[in-house]
Amino acid sequence: MRAYIISDNTDSLVGMKIAGIDGIVAHTREEALKSLEYIKAHKDIGIIIITEKAMDFISEEIEEIR
Repeated sequence: MRAYIISDNTDSLVGMKIAGIDGIVAHTREEALKSLEYIKAHKDIGIIIITEKAMDFISEEIEEIR
């Protein structure tokens, strides 16, 4: 099982990449939705880490996944 981060800033992403966690910086709702589609397509991703601001972009979609 892998983890994936959706972040609104590069600092969080870089910190997670140092720990071996892949991810993306999403500054818009469209970017966040695209990364969520990527996560859904990769069944080996079991943990989604998301920053608060990025969560604001796609909170409804994340609630559906829960």
